[in-house]
Amino acid sequence: MFEKCMGNSICIVEEFINAVEKGYEPSPDEIKYIGSLLGEPSKKISVVKGRYIDVFTRLIQKNCIEVSNGELCIYSWNPRMYIRYFPVSIDATGTILYIGRDGSVETIAYPIHRSHDIEGRRVKILDPREYRVTEVTHRVDGYQITFYYNPFIKKWVPATKYLMHNMQFLGRQLIVEDINEVINPRAYIAYELAKQIGLYDKIVKFSPKWTITFILEPPEPAILKPNVELYDISSFKLYLLTIRKPDGTLLTVSESKKILEWETVPIELIELKSYSELSEFIEKAKKILYSRSVFIRYDSRDNYRPYTIEVKSKLYPEAMAVKYQSSPKSLLILASYGYSEEAVNMLTEYHGIRNKGQQIILLYKKISEYIKECIDKPEFNEVIDKIGLYKQLRGEIEKARRTKNIERLLRKLLALVSRDTIDEAFNNLLTLSSNLEDKCIKKEFSVQQ
Repeated sequence: MFEKCMGNSICIVEEFINAVEKGYEPSPDEIKYIGSLLGEPSKKISVVKGRYIDVFTRLIQKNCIEVSNGELCIYSWNPRMYIRYFPVSIDATGTILYIGRDGSVETIAYPIHRSHDIEGRRVKILDPREYRVTEVTHRVDGYQITFYYNPFIKKWVPATKYLMHNMQFLGRQLIVEDINEVINPRAYIAYELAKQIGLYDKIVKFSPKWTITFILEPPEPAILKPNVELYDISSFKLYLLTIRKPDGTLLTVSESKKILEWETVPIELIELKSYSELSEFIEKAKKILYSRSVFIRYDSRDNYRPYTIEVKSKLYPEAMAVKYQSSPKSLLILASYGYSEEAVNMLTEYHGIRNKGQQIILLYKKISEYIKECIDKPEFNEVIDKIGLYKQLRGEIEKARRTKNIERLLRKLLALVSRDTIDEAFNNLLTLSSNLEDKCIKKEFSVQQ
């Protein structure tokens, strides 16, 4: 049993359940093992069956097509559900299985598993002194594309994290075409692009059972949810992420590059040998502007699902909103973290937007100084009340007075005042600055005289 699963936990669970349904009587240790893959270790078969039904009906999406003597199914985590971390959940990133009518199960495609978001519940940051950090990479802001050999059409085809090449969603309706058709929009782009740039010539040299995961980078960052069908295919890029061998071993990005000789996602050449070095790096990664997140892979002695943590940048979304949407709110957030110059330089010069952005930064600095001077005065409440935000910000104002730290209040105030456009933001900040100056600063000056 499980010899065709390549270590994939979804395949193992599906084959186990099929065998039990056909009369197989597992040992308590076998039952417990399957339960652990489902995130609920138990030696009771009834508990494991119940957990299986819950996971595979509520937490995981399974989309199938009929093929010779069985089904071809792709498994993905339900995007409407909060992510949990257990083997089956982290393998639900586009795993493709063949399930025969005789109950046999075989892994056809096994893309890279899900990493652990450090902000997630019960996620551990392992000590590099105990588990060596083997690789640090940066996320390319695009879409996962899995290239795999499809034995039913006898060629290499792409799939996305949620759908095979011949599937697409129209609204919430799943459309499935003939297995020879490529209708999945992102898979189609990857398919045509791979042919244009000579990638297929490299991929077809691999024997079946290898799985190669790429990232398809659109002309605009994926975080902004661009309509990919509006762009010319040649404006996209395909970056190699990882290769999985036929025995299920997941290679590092560096190892994958040596085999395929293709441009990879960015690799950071850094050694993290102590917990303090790792912690310091993580704090920096949370504030980088040029990368959506950083992945830190450990040597966790698991060839199939090596423990990998993801550190998401809190400022990358703001940086992209400034660069592509000229968002004044994001401009001010970046300024509050000390990235005024970088944020202004991201703005387009079209229609004087960058110049207006510079003026907004000057107003931001002036307002910051004014608030520091008059946060404890009753006149400050009057200014905030005049613009209709006192009730909304009352708690933040009291906290700023109590802690003597205005940073959080400043960010919330300016985010509310800035509105949607650069011009609106400039006008509103100019008014706020003038009101603070008149009510707090000039009044104090006149009283002292």
